[in-house]
Amino acid sequence: MLMIKKKIISFFTYNYFAQKFLYYTLFFEIRKTLIKIINFFFNNYNENFCLKDELKNSNKDKKGWSIIFLTYNINDNLKSKIKKYKKIFKLKNYEIIILTNFNKNNILIKGVRLINFNSKKITLGKKRNLAVKLSNYSNLIITLDYFVIDKFKLKNIEREILKNDLLIPKIKTLDKKRYLDWLFLDYPGIGKSLCPYNLKDKRYMYFHGSYMIAKKKFMKKNLFSNYLDHQQGEDVDWSLKVRKKIKFKLSKNIDIIIERFSYESEVLSDKNFFKNSKTLLKNA
Repeated sequence: MLMIKKKIISFFTYNYFAQKFLYYTLFFEIRKTLIKIINFFFNNYNENFCLKDELKNSNKDKKGWSIIFLTYNINDNLKSKIKKYKKIFKLKNYEIIILTNFNKNNILIKGVRLINFNSKKITLGKKRNLAVKLSNYSNLIITLDYFVIDKFKLKNIEREILKNDLLIPKIKTLDKKRYLDWLFLDYPGIGKSLCPYNLKDKRYMYFHGSYMIAKKKFMKKNLFSNYLDHQQGEDVDWSLKVRKKIKFKLSKNIDIIIERFSYESEVLSDKNFFKNSKTLLKNA
């Protein structure tokens, strides 16, 4: 019974025509609206009250970099990741911020600005928006806490971000398999799939929000929904909103490692997603 359920979910998630059917029957809009209503009443962190002073003293646009980690509970593993960024950016104007739901072990990291919400009631969409609003520099790196830098050519990246609103890195798993980095959401006749690195048609891109290098100016004008959380399509919603106007580049100057093995990803393990990606790779 469980296998049948998985197959049905997979079909409606990754089959292009099934997705189109759900789109035209307004399934996605109805689902999104219901989720937003629920989160508005039960998952709505009041930043204007809780972070009044922080917001008042932030949101500057100085030339430089704001590196922001989003986490649920701070752990010691963050220290080594932050150390890498400090080494890369030591000659630049930069700040490092951690936005966390909790800090249960009372961990403090020198030279890091810590924002502890001390609450479960905050969506990932709102977290990303607060990352933008609490930052003080013109360029942003917004990352979840389970990504590690493998390659980061800062000079090249700075040249790329001058001409773009968003840079998308290559991401690999711990077993060196490709992760969900350059993605298509609704490529005609195929649907959700990995985007071949050499493909120039970028109209159907989906911007995975787990690791973002972005211009603050663009992000301020194009915020995420405050009422969509992790696994509720917050980054899909944002991608559909911005992809016709955003200037972006699939950067080969950034390699990131996710602290997971490929077999731990339900998406990478899905036969329909694999089939879509393989078909697109053949046609590239």
